[in-house]
Amino acid sequence: MKRSHRLLLGVILLVAFALRLTRLGDQNIWWDEGLSVVASRMSFTGATLWTASDVHPPLYFWLLWTWARVSGETEFALRFITALEAFLTLPVVYALARRLSRSPAVGAGAMALLALSRFHIWWSQEMRMYALAGLGAMLSLYFTVRLAEGELTRRTIGGWILTTAGAMLTVYSSIVLVPIENLTLLLAGWRRQDRWRFWGRWIAIQAGVLPFLVPWMALALPRMRSWSVVKEPASLSFVMELNAVLVTLGISTDVGRYRTPALLVVGALLVGVILLLRQEQGPARARLTWGLALLGGSVLFMPLIIWALSQPRALFYNPRVEARYLLPLAPAFYVLLAWALAGWLRPRRLRRVGVLLSMGIAGMMLWTLPQHFAPRYLRDTDLTLSRIIWTHARPGDALALVSGDRYPLFTLSYDRAPAPENRPPITRVPQSSPPLTEAAAAAELGALAADHPRIWLVQLERGLEDPEGYAEAWLMAHSRRVLHYDFGYNALSLFSAAEEDPLTPLWNTPPQYPLEHDLGTDARLLGYDLPTTEFRPLDEVRLGLYLQAEQPITLAVTLRGADGLIVGPTNVSVAPTPAGAARYGQARFTIQPLLPAQRYTFELRVPAGETLELGAIKVTHTQSAADPARIPQPLEAAVGEATLLGYELRGVRRGEPPTARPGTTLELTLYWEATAPITQSYTVFTHLLGAAYNPVTQGPLWAQDDQIPLEGAYPTCTWLPNLPFADTYTLDIPPETPPGDYQLLTGMYHTENGVRVPVSGAGADPAMGNVLLTVIRIAP
Repeated sequence: MKRSHRLLLGVILLVAFALRLTRLGDQNIWWDEGLSVVASRMSFTGATLWTASDVHPPLYFWLLWTWARVSGETEFALRFITALEAFLTLPVVYALARRLSRSPAVGAGAMALLALSRFHIWWSQEMRMYALAGLGAMLSLYFTVRLAEGELTRRTIGGWILTTAGAMLTVYSSIVLVPIENLTLLLAGWRRQDRWRFWGRWIAIQAGVLPFLVPWMALALPRMRSWSVVKEPASLSFVMELNAVLVTLGISTDVGRYRTPALLVVGALLVGVILLLRQEQGPARARLTWGLALLGGSVLFMPLIIWALSQPRALFYNPRVEARYLLPLAPAFYVLLAWALAGWLRPRRLRRVGVLLSMGIAGMMLWTLPQHFAPRYLRDTDLTLSRIIWTHARPGDALALVSGDRYPLFTLSYDRAPAPENRPPITRVPQSSPPLTEAAAAAELGALAADHPRIWLVQLERGLEDPEGYAEAWLMAHSRRVLHYDFGYNALSLFSAAEEDPLTPLWNTPPQYPLEHDLGTDARLLGYDLPTTEFRPLDEVRLGLYLQAEQPITLAVTLRGADGLIVGPTNVSVAPTPAGAARYGQARFTIQPLLPAQRYTFELRVPAGETLELGAIKVTHTQSAADPARIPQPLEAAVGEATLLGYELRGVRRGEPPTARPGTTLELTLYWEATAPITQSYTVFTHLLGAAYNPVTQGPLWAQDDQIPLEGAYPTCTWLPNLPFADTYTLDIPPETPPGDYQLLTGMYHTENGVRVPVSGAGADPAMGNVLLTVIRIAP
């Protein structure tokens, strides 16, 4: 192997490894991953029996069980084993492609395509078993090629048995290897003089998998349940289309939108295969045929079996079609594609086309990668909630969890290090099938209250199990709520049999970031909690402060941006604190859509004037401020405390006035700016008014779009001063709209009562409370 080729392979491997580790831990663990964590926390026997009754074999769970005890339970650590399994697939794909094509260049090409595959990277970063199944399947195919070539050594036979059994003990759908590899060996042995002996030995080799599979199936089959999650079976054409889009672009939603580029790649592949077949004759062509059958079967049979498994039946698990089920044999597609591209590159007359195709496919795959990484960031879902319990809990406390299907995710945060060993034990409510009834709430919580003087109530998506709020109502009626925090749709409350002050004992779990700072006013900061550090629009930042004070004190917390922008303040009040305890205070900020994306530092100010700098956060993915100089239709109008800087109108034909036709949609972008804080929430209206009467609206109104700015995400009471922004509205012109001239108007009204906000300036009609943007002529 040339040094340049080794260097190329090294670069590909480094890029692949880097892509699979990029933001690996920057994503909250989702429900299926949470189940994996639950299994890894069981005893080895318990995890084995649990997976025997589940829909997956045990090999991945056995590996995760071992790995978690070495690595810990951070998101990065738990997912790293999957990323490693996926990474190890790359050299296997290289070896498979090189062996089949007898070309190192094809091997490098296949490995490069897999390295850039968004689909493969996606499931390299999930704590699930599909990457491991892919590694086992590719190894099985590799050893199948060696067997097809007549290499019947112990190493080859043993390698095939172990890797095939491994794949089948990772996901049950790996059984698809049986028809694929039998077809390959059938074709490979067809021209052999000793074909019957060859096929007989192959059958005997396959029997070597049974000692690994039979004991497991004997354990699992009696425990497997029959159930279905399929509401409407997917068509075979949809599954094939989904598979094509996944392996080319790695996208699983709105697949019809990406049908054309996927079909172009598949078309180039098919033509490349034809070119390969035309370039080979005799024994070489026979070998090429069974090699292509191996790869083609791998590409086609997996979607076929997934489609078949998703069809309604009464026996065992009936899954709906999911992208992840198609991953195990997806690497074979990249081997086939690299080989097909070689078919384009070999003839001199087609080489330029082959180069363009290769560059286009690689460019398309690179284009989709940022879309995979962009949504990945850690959110503070249950982390702050768990820390509040840890730091406030006392011996004898209980925890009642109303969580719907969030139970595995909550336990991941609540039971993960540095969780204290004496944390309150979890009791799920209801203990019977949901929803919770009033009688069940009284019975279950009554029994809990009889043994525990304090009960923590954690409500996560309670609408799934306690839509009427019976758990909270019973505790409110039979005890005192001494602590309460809302977390969006979720909530945490502490109920006590006696009136008490909710203090944090100093002997309890320390703050996440311990400090010993004298605030200079008979008060001390003992530390703070800040579980996550990246925030995006509408996220809520929660800075937990642990404080002591001899006298009542109010502290101001602000966020200072790298550019000097100040957000806040948020006040935190601290009452006198008894010895041996601290008080918990929380400074909360909502990340507004227009807040500049940059680094922000928390600043704590005390009445005496001292400012203490605490931790920092990073704000990303917010909307950039609009440039007033680039507004297509500038104007200057005041709407209450806001300034309308101008607008942009799309969906019309330019002219004086602009024209539109009935049945079309207008897209109106308004440019706003607040010169000072606005104290009230206003709704923006955009109306199309004509002279004719509209029987639907019973007036001259023919189209409208009224909403709180940015589709409700940016109420006027949260606007940041001196940051202009664009806000888009759509107005659907009814097909029956009569021709004529119509006024396009805008303005604001009080959200709670509909009273319009005063207007002035360009286009303003103070009497009507609106601003005329333009006249639009509706053509016949």
